[in-house]
Amino acid sequence: MLALEKIIASFVMPPGLFIVLLFILTVYLIIKGKSGIIKIISVIFLLIMIVLSSGIGIKILVIPLEDYADSISVEPLTPHPVAVLGGGIYYREGRGAYPGLYSLQRIIKAYKIHNLHRTEIIYSGGVALGYSETSEAEVAADVLENLGMEMENFIEEDRARTTFENAEHIKQWMNDNDYDKIYLVTSAIHMARSAAVFKSQNIDFLPVHSGYIFSHRLGYLEYLPNRGALTANLNALHEWVGLFWYYLTDRI
Repeated sequence: MLALEKIIASFVMPPGLFIVLLFILTVYLIIKGKSGIIKIISVIFLLIMIVLSSGIGIKILVIPLEDYADSISVEPLTPHPVAVLGGGIYYREGRGAYPGLYSLQRIIKAYKIHNLHRTEIIYSGGVALGYSETSEAEVAADVLENLGMEMENFIEEDRARTTFENAEHIKQWMNDNDYDKIYLVTSAIHMARSAAVFKSQNIDFLPVHSGYIFSHRLGYLEYLPNRGALTANLNALHEWVGLFWYYLTDRI
């Protein structure tokens, strides 16, 4: 009964509802439409929506990126500074901001490494576009202080707004402080692009991913349209496009 409810819910709530409506529209266009191009576009768009909204997309877009992160990530066995890349924050009206889920995962992973070796943490994340105050690094500082970290070991890098800028500013900090190697902490989904950028800037780093954004063991319900898969697939698509764009613009 519960499984039946889940199946029904996947098609009466977005994104499943949109797929149903698009399917109806596509069938109508195939039967009644006169333009072959419109029919082809409608079918392609329907297929794209099905892939992006289900476990099919997870297999194609998400898991390859996260498996790559798994393959290069190391255990933090030796002391090195920990560089954390910002993963987004949520602004509150008149009350500052708080970390997004991916940022919180990265902060916790960095804090665990810090507790092992008592090394410095540099958190790289500036003020989001469209806002004028409260950087990601400031929010991370608040979280780490609440966790009990000694703030003399925390460095706020509050200028970077892109992965490329993260690498630039972290490299400058390393040069200024005579560090030759760091732990690079970011989400598994983001590691491929981050690693490529840091390599392109000749930064010596040990990658440590902070976690996944979707399950790698998919049940049959994950192959039905669902919001979690859509969100994860859009994040992965952002990374693939980002990799391609950085390659085109000679940044990796």
